[in-house]
Amino acid sequence: MMVLYAAIVVGLLLMSAVLTAVHDSVFQITRSHTRTLVEEGFDGAENIDAARENKHAVQASVRVTTSVLNLSALALIALTGVSTWGRLGPVTSTLFGLVLVLTIADLIPHLIAARRPIRLALSSAGMLLLVERFARPLVRPVERLEYHIGGNDDTVSDAQRELREIQEIGKEEGVLEDGESLLVERAFRLDELTAWDVMVPRVDIFSWQEDLKLRDIVTTLRQVPYSRVPVYKDSVDDVTGIVYVREIYESFVGGELDRSVADLAHDPFFVPGSRSLTELLQEFQARRIHMGIVADEFGGTDGLVTLEDILEELVGEIHDETDVDEEEIQRINDDVVECDAGVDLRDLEEELDIALPQGEHRSLNGFLLEELGHVPEAGEYLVTSVARIDILQSSETQVLRARVTRRRAIEEEADV
Repeated sequence: MMVLYAAIVVGLLLMSAVLTAVHDSVFQITRSHTRTLVEEGFDGAENIDAARENKHAVQASVRVTTSVLNLSALALIALTGVSTWGRLGPVTSTLFGLVLVLTIADLIPHLIAARRPIRLALSSAGMLLLVERFARPLVRPVERLEYHIGGNDDTVSDAQRELREIQEIGKEEGVLEDGESLLVERAFRLDELTAWDVMVPRVDIFSWQEDLKLRDIVTTLRQVPYSRVPVYKDSVDDVTGIVYVREIYESFVGGELDRSVADLAHDPFFVPGSRSLTELLQEFQARRIHMGIVADEFGGTDGLVTLEDILEELVGEIHDETDVDEEEIQRINDDVVECDAGVDLRDLEEELDIALPQGEHRSLNGFLLEELGHVPEAGEYLVTSVARIDILQSSETQVLRARVTRRRAIEEEADV
């Protein structure tokens, strides 16, 4: 009897192992690779294609079937343990059975499928279709529940993997140029980036107080390098609207100089910083807007994100008619640069080959305000472990221009 039980247990575990290995091998093959196998007439390729097309039902059938096989094997091992080891039998045999199941029915099949997925799938994919057909009455309720709970995330990730594979093949075979391949790669990356990654930080936002009259700002409009400007009540943490510079000009031409900025403001669109750029782009398209205010957890303002910021992640830097065409970083010599304080810290670090202390800031202005704790005046400076930063120009709310000198240059001068 013991020999019979052992033979049945081994048989159950082997069937479970084979199903697991075949399942893994079939679903390791991408759709594009499957189509190639079918078009080239490989025996068994159509079975792989059929299994992939009916993915949810096949996977649910395999899971249910292997679970039944593994539990049956465990039950037989436990029964054998009771008659063999007495009181300690159930615990000892169950632990022994778990080790057998994990090794024979799980670990080994995964290793086999990883080594030769195509050969195994071509020879055995039909087995999955047979299992799905027999297990269908039992699996149908499970499949429906899984679909409603899990949605179509697997389909999306499969499609992304396939597109990435097509991109790599296209690049290797010269079908895609480097620029086209980069665009595809950036499109994938768009879903991984959030509003936090591309926003203009709060300290760098150009904005107007809502009480300002048009006559107060019209003389400075020519220097405003933006087409849309946030409007706030008491501080930038209390944004009440977005005003279009074009509409200010129209009101000015119409002689409405006593209108307030608030009269022309449109309702602001607030977004969480964790919103992915893909979702944000879709919302901008649906609402037909170009700007969003990134709100922080306390209801204040974290930053500002525009449609242009998102598109630049796709196609690179975009220059429009409002951009000022000037170098943000001007090199004085090998160790000294002068730059606008709005420059990206990464660009500045790359230019001087230094690494400034890390923080949540993206611009030099944000870094200076955080390190100093106040808005510095021209003539003040900050010394870090790698550089000295001299303030050349500032306003009431932010640093405008600075000179950055590598520390090694200062130390060499001191030694001389």
